[in-house]
Amino acid sequence: MNNKKIIHMLILMSSMFMALIIYLTVTELYYRDEYTASNYNTRNAVRETNTLRGTIYDRNGNMLALTNESDGKLKREYPHGNLYSHVIGYSSSTYGKSLIEAAYNNELLGKSDFISVANIKSMISGEKKHGKNITLTIDHELQKRANALMGKYNGSVVAINPKTGEILAMVSKPDFNPDEEYLSKNWETLADSENSPFLTRATMGLYPPGSTFKVLTTASMLENGMEGHTVNDTEGFINTGDKDISNAGKVYYGNTDLTLGFKKSSNVYFADAAMKMQGEMLKNTAESFMFNKNISIKFPHNKSKFNDGKMSKAERAVTGIGQGKTLVTPLHLALIAGAIANDGKMMKPYIVSDVFSGDFQKSEAKASEMKECISVEYASKIKDLMAESVKSGTGTYARISGIDVCGKTGTAENEKTADDPSKTHAVFIGFAPYENPEIAVSVVLEYAGSSGGAIAAPIAREIMKKYFELYK
Repeated sequence: MNNKKIIHMLILMSSMFMALIIYLTVTELYYRDEYTASNYNTRNAVRETNTLRGTIYDRNGNMLALTNESDGKLKREYPHGNLYSHVIGYSSSTYGKSLIEAAYNNELLGKSDFISVANIKSMISGEKKHGKNITLTIDHELQKRANALMGKYNGSVVAINPKTGEILAMVSKPDFNPDEEYLSKNWETLADSENSPFLTRATMGLYPPGSTFKVLTTASMLENGMEGHTVNDTEGFINTGDKDISNAGKVYYGNTDLTLGFKKSSNVYFADAAMKMQGEMLKNTAESFMFNKNISIKFPHNKSKFNDGKMSKAERAVTGIGQGKTLVTPLHLALIAGAIANDGKMMKPYIVSDVFSGDFQKSEAKASEMKECISVEYASKIKDLMAESVKSGTGTYARISGIDVCGKTGTAENEKTADDPSKTHAVFIGFAPYENPEIAVSVVLEYAGSSGGAIAAPIAREIMKKYFELYK
C-alpha cells in the first residue's frame, strides 16, 4: 500500500515537474520578447539608467528621437514634437513605452550586449552604454506634408510603397506631445479625452470603408463570373427588402454596367450585384484581401473585420457598398490599394529598415509577399476602373498633371450619422503612376461632413505630388 502511495506521489511530482518545464519552454519560445519589453519589467528601468537609448532616424538620416545626458541624467527627446507621436510613440519612466519605442525596446537598449565585456566595463567605470540605433522607412518630408494636409481633421493618412510594403508616411490625428514632462502634466486629460489622442488611428482605428470597398466587391464579381452584370437604374435607389439604398443625391444612371457603376460609384449597381451573389462569395474575396486576419507587422495593429456570419440579401447589399459590419484600418486600406497596384499581390508592411550601432548593422528591410489577393488579370481590370474613376468619375480631385492616378472614393456612414447625416467619414484610396506604381495612399477623415471625392482625394493628390517632387 505504501509503495502505491509512493508511486502516486512520484507520478504527481513528475507531472508537475513536466508541466513546469513545458510552461518555461513555451514562455521562452513565444513570450520572451513580450515579457522582456514589457513596461512592467523593472529590469528595463535599471538598464536605462546606464544606457543612452538608441537614436531613431528617418530613411534619409533625419534625427527623429534621441537621448541626451545632462548632469548625469538621461532625457529622451523628440525634436519634431507631435509629428511622430503615433509612429515612434513615447518612452517614459512613469508611463512606460509605446509603438516603436516599445516594439524595438530591446534593440534601443542594446539588450544583446548586456553581458559583453564592454558593458561590464561601463558598469564599473560608470560610463553610459549606447543602445542600437534604428532607421525607419518613413520619409520626414512626406510625413510633414501629410501631417499639414490633415489640417483640422481627425483621422489618418498612410502612404506605402506598393512593391515593397515600406511605410513612407503614417499620420494619425489627434496627436500629442510625447515629451515626458508634457505627459506628466497632461496624462489624465489626454487619457480621458473623448477624442482619444493616444489611439493610433492608422493601425488601430477601425472605420467603415464606404465605397472604397467597391474595389473588393468588383474583385468578387470578376472572380465569380459577374463582370457582365448590368442594372437598369431609373430611380436612383434600390429596395433591398429591408430598406432603400440610394445613390449619392439620388441621381440615377439608367442602364448601368460595371464601368459606369464603378466610375460613378453607384450604390444601386453594387448593392444589386451583392444581392445576386451566392453563399460566401463576398466573404471569400474579403478574406483573400486579409479581412479577419492579422497583418504581419511589428507594430500594434487591429484586424480589419468582415461579417463572418450568414448574411441575408439585404445585408449583402449593404456590405457590398462598404457599410454594415465591415470595418477596416487606414493601413489596411493602403495595402488594398497597393495590392491592386502590385498585380494583385499584397506585400508585408514594414516601418523599420535597419538596426545599427558602430560596426553592427542588421537590415530589417526585406520586401516579401503577404498574400496574393487576386489574379494579375483581374487586378489589371480593377486598375483600369480606378484610373477611369480619377479621369472622369468621382475621383477627379485626385488628378495630377502629367501623371496617371488611380483611385476610389468613399463616403462612409457611421455611429453618428443617424443623429446627424452630415457626420460621414470621407475616404479615399489610390496609387500612382498607372504604368509603374510607386506610391499607394489611403486617407480617412472622421465625421468630415463631405464626400471622399471632395476632401479626401485632394489630400491624397498632394501627398502623391510631394512624393514625386522628392523622388523624381
